[in-house]
Amino acid sequence: MERSATSLFGVKRYGVHVNGFTRQADGQLTMWVARRSLSKPTYPGLLDNMVAGGVACRTTIAETLVKECMEEACIPECIAKLARPVSTVSYTYEDDEGVFPESQFVFDLEVPHDFAPEIGDGEVQAFYLWPMDKVKEVLVSAEFKPNSAMVVLDFLLRHSYLHPDTGMELHVCGSLFQSLTIRS
Repeated sequence: MERSATSLFGVKRYGVHVNGFTRQADGQLTMWVARRSLSKPTYPGLLDNMVAGGVACRTTIAETLVKECMEEACIPECIAKLARPVSTVSYTYEDDEGVFPESQFVFDLEVPHDFAPEIGDGEVQAFYLWPMDKVKEVLVSAEFKPNSAMVVLDFLLRHSYLHPDTGMELHVCGSLFQSLTIRS
């Protein structure tokens, strides 16, 4: 079924999101963040994961991962295949076009120190390599596409850059609830 028709039938959509990161000499992580092209019809100019894309009919998650890595960030297959599946993020959102239940398959991809993603198919206007403190700061500012913000929040929690007692998660989640209805 064409992805654009899924809301008409209540069909869940699936996607792949890749948290690209590099480990610095001191052990600290830095994250690759993409800024979406201003010509994108959805969420133009907002921040996004290093790679993200929808799973098409009759395409596996692994095939989608490799395809999106190459198309959006010029990541060769030999590096893309190193991505580790780490979680799924599921939610439902509503907009003018309907109600959309979605699940994102989340991957972490540690890229070599000397690697930098490059703009591929024009869906991204820039890539940034940021320390985790900068990622946290920008995450709270609501500059991220909402579903990408959830994926980044998941990364920060899993890698202990955020802790449940800080309250930041509630602040970020509160911002996300303005545009999404989260369902477990």
